Amino acid sequence: MLRRLLVSSVVVASVLTPASASASAGSATPVRCAAADLRYPFHAGLPDDFGVWRLRVTGGPCVIARAVARAWQRRFERSPTARLPRTVLGFRFRELPPNAAQTYRVRGTRGATVVRFDYVVPNG
Repeated sequence: MLRRLLVSSVVVASVLTPASASASAGSATPVRCAAADLRYPFHAGLPDDFGVWRLRVTGGPCVIARAVARAWQRRFERSPTARLPRTVLGFRFRELPPNAAQTYRVRGTRGATVVRFDYVVPNG
């Protein structure tokens, strides 16, 4: 019952989104997406300084970008070798030059959709 309610609320929300938001999601300009729930603290009670930052998508919706970033994050954190995932949910990822310490900058592409984000890892 709860699942049906959740699904129906998502469908209603997607139908009621303004046309300008939908048009900008498919445009060629990058769209910033919320990623606060994809972050975590080093220890309990500290600020959420690690995880996904600066999530952007070009040619697609933020829902896809968040799902891809979450799947990439889970695969990276569960990797016994700590290697960056190369493919996630059909997106091919490449590492970009870093712009800060302890940060992986990655870009994933699938067709015309491009997802970019910074992934900050703890060092301790």
